[in-house]
Amino acid sequence: MEEKNVHHHTLHHTTDCLHNKEAKGSMTANPLSAKLTKLLSSSLDDPKLRTSLTTLSEFYSVNAVNSRHNLRGDIERRGTEVNYQFLKELEKVNKQFLELESEMNVMNTLCQEMQDRLNIANDKTVTLLEQTDALREQSNICQVRQTILEAFLDRFTLSESEITILCSTAMDVTPVFFDALEHLEKIHADCNALLITEHQRAGLEIMDSMRTYRSISYDKLYRWMQTECRTMSRPDGMMEVREVTKKAIQALKQDDPFFRSTLEELVHVRRNSILRAFVDALTRGGPGGTPRPIELHAHDPLRYIGDMLAWLHQTVASEREFLESLLDRERQIKRNGHVPKDSPLRLVEDEVSDADIVASLLDKNLEGTTRPLKSRVEQVLVSQGNAIVAFKISNLIKFYSSTIDRAIGPDAALSKTLHEISDSSMQVFFEAIGRQSAELLRRPDAPPTDLGPPPAMKETVTQFKEIMKSFDTSFVQVDEGNQDFAPILRAVIEPLFQMCEIGAANLSVFNRAIYMMNCLHYVQSALVYPFTKNKVAELEKQIQEYVETVVDEQHMVLLKQSGIAPLIQAMATKDEKTPLSSVPNMDGASITTILARMDHFLGSASLDLSSWLSKIVSSRLAKAISSQNLKMFVDAYRRLCEAIEDPSNQYEFPATILVRTADEVEMVLVEQ
Repeated sequence: MEEKNVHHHTLHHTTDCLHNKEAKGSMTANPLSAKLTKLLSSSLDDPKLRTSLTTLSEFYSVNAVNSRHNLRGDIERRGTEVNYQFLKELEKVNKQFLELESEMNVMNTLCQEMQDRLNIANDKTVTLLEQTDALREQSNICQVRQTILEAFLDRFTLSESEITILCSTAMDVTPVFFDALEHLEKIHADCNALLITEHQRAGLEIMDSMRTYRSISYDKLYRWMQTECRTMSRPDGMMEVREVTKKAIQALKQDDPFFRSTLEELVHVRRNSILRAFVDALTRGGPGGTPRPIELHAHDPLRYIGDMLAWLHQTVASEREFLESLLDRERQIKRNGHVPKDSPLRLVEDEVSDADIVASLLDKNLEGTTRPLKSRVEQVLVSQGNAIVAFKISNLIKFYSSTIDRAIGPDAALSKTLHEISDSSMQVFFEAIGRQSAELLRRPDAPPTDLGPPPAMKETVTQFKEIMKSFDTSFVQVDEGNQDFAPILRAVIEPLFQMCEIGAANLSVFNRAIYMMNCLHYVQSALVYPFTKNKVAELEKQIQEYVETVVDEQHMVLLKQSGIAPLIQAMATKDEKTPLSSVPNMDGASITTILARMDHFLGSASLDLSSWLSKIVSSRLAKAISSQNLKMFVDAYRRLCEAIEDPSNQYEFPATILVRTADEVEMVLVEQ
């Protein structure tokens, strides 16, 4: 701050001096004056001026006359000092450059020596480089060969770990075993590709080694599966099948002998366990006594046989589910593209499907239950004399037989046994029906006074209704029912009608027709099921035959009671050329007398008809018979009227002979 003040003061003083000189007169021509004038006319904002003044302020600290007079010398001296200092610093730099030059010379010498050595070494390593290039090229070729060889070995050889897994008996069968086995099968299949190339020998050698490993691995798998089968002895068939077991079964299917031996062992275990379970269910019941033993219900034939069949049906379903889980097709080893069609390694399922295998195993596993089932059912049937119970047993067996047939096939041992005991039960039923029929025919009931069905028929039909009801609930199709139920209808109904015919032998034709018509209608009214429609139609034809007999008999009675029977007979028997009036007792007076009696008869005809029709059980048939009788009577009277009115019969005044016209007679009968 002080320096700035001094500087400012100096400038101010200099300016004053210049102004004083100018005041003395501008006449004096002084170069200094001109220079100062130029200086004062310059701008203080000039950067160079300001820099000079700033530098001047650094050593011009006292604004005195002495200082101002010595300013030039001070500036020159100071410039000299600065140059001297610059020279000293430059000597240091020069010295450093000299040292650097010396070091560069040394380095240049060393580099030249190294270059000489490199040139010598380069001359010596040209051959080595050529050898290196050749070796590098050979190395690349070897690397490619190594890659090819590794790929070949990976595709056509088993690793040491895979060989150990497949062949070592100390290692258990685990999922990795099947991975290795699949690799082995793939190698064996891929070798066929080598046989069509120039590497046939390699392909044959690899196939021989793979065949050896395969034989050992499948022998190991077969023995393991034999042990595994012995653990499948739970009778319910609902044990969970392990995934490794499923894979083992699918793998063994590629070797027919091992696969069949495994299935035989499985059948042996499962058949014994199911048989033991069936016997336990019959005699001991379930765990802890629940459910109770089936043989406790031996006194109830239907429940006893039904419980046995229900147990077998449930066992068939659970065993089928177990076998299907064991032979899970989704888990079989994928072989498409790996095993040729003509290879001995083709799966057995090419010849036998999984469904056939399951059905065959079911048949064999359940075969042991056929003997105890058949013996117990036969014991029940032998002691069974009730036809209804025997028939219900037969229907029950047929139902389970058809259900089990769909599961294991009709040719299975259990299916055949069910068919045999079903036939036996039907035989017992027909024998019981035969005994009843023989008893009915040996002592037939006499017709009741009202000509209705006899008590024996009513009892038999009541029993037959229960048989039909049981058959209707047996899930038999209508078409099949018409065919299957026809023998039963014949066995039950035909002896009934034979009994009725024997009992009605001493009746008149009219009463016998009414009696048989009533019996037929009573049986027909009980046949209300679809499987009896054919028999209903057959009975309807027989009923109509008896209806015609009743109508004919009653018509003759009505003609006799009305008195016109001789007139109608004379009309039917006279010669065509002879006039009716010339026939004896057919003159006008005789006819007038007879028709007068007929007019009296018409008032009581209804009473006579109702007494006749009261013995007909069916109101439908009674109405039909009455209608036909009235129609036939009116038709006969109409023919008589037409004959009297016919001029060829030579009646005088026909209107006086005919008391009533045919239409009037019909109207009277209809109103009554």
